[in-house]
Amino acid sequence: MIARLTSAAKYRDIHPETIVDLVRREGRGTGDAAELERRVRARLHKVAALHLLTARPPALRRAIDRADLDDPQVRRDWCRQVLGGHFSTAERLPDLDDFYSVLFGLVPPPRTVADIACALNPFTLPWLRQVSDARYVGYDFNALFVALGNAFLGRAYPECEIRHEDVLADGRPVSADLALLLKTYHCMEGRRTGAGQSLVDRLDCRDVVVSFPTRAMNGRAAVFVSRHVEELSELARDRGWRFSRASLASEELVAIHKG
Repeated sequence: MIARLTSAAKYRDIHPETIVDLVRREGRGTGDAAELERRVRARLHKVAALHLLTARPPALRRAIDRADLDDPQVRRDWCRQVLGGHFSTAERLPDLDDFYSVLFGLVPPPRTVADIACALNPFTLPWLRQVSDARYVGYDFNALFVALGNAFLGRAYPECEIRHEDVLADGRPVSADLALLLKTYHCMEGRRTGAGQSLVDRLDCRDVVVSFPTRAMNGRAAVFVSRHVEELSELARDRGWRFSRASLASEELVAIHKG
């Protein structure tokens, strides 16, 4: 089943460890092979969230090669168009000019930034660079996002990179001054209860900023946010870490200061 799913066209860009992890965990709930595969495919649909990418990847890859990335304003305008091709980063566009100044107002200046489950967020580097020269390293279990991000960074920010890893499945340590979990904590909790909180706990990072959308995809208030914010607040209290918050129209930010 693992071999069949990892070779399927729909999932070939998903990290094999992600699929292995889902098969093993879903297998604890059923001994029927057909039911197991149905469960894994349903879980993969939610975890991979391929429907959130509205841009056509081949066209985007060609556009990266052709784009004029030398002029700062042209680069920013072009990146805005790219960011509009993914539901999550498109939501952030109205607040993007202020996003990193608000975020970095919560934490001391970092030398390194780890962006967990980064998707198309590497294309916000023009805005990140306005407030920080930290080395940026993204992580994503989708090889498609890794390839697109690295193609862009190779041309515009060669000191930065994206790594093809599933930080939940492989358990490898992530070390940086600052870790970003932007609108991904609640997705990790949906994949496995406690996964997001456990990741925040074990990240080898001085500061961790977690963000949540203010509205769900249906346009209604994101009622799940308060529960997750309280989880993180309790974790910080239990560990003796400092905790702070900030708000934008489209996003709530929570900062945990470990040391």
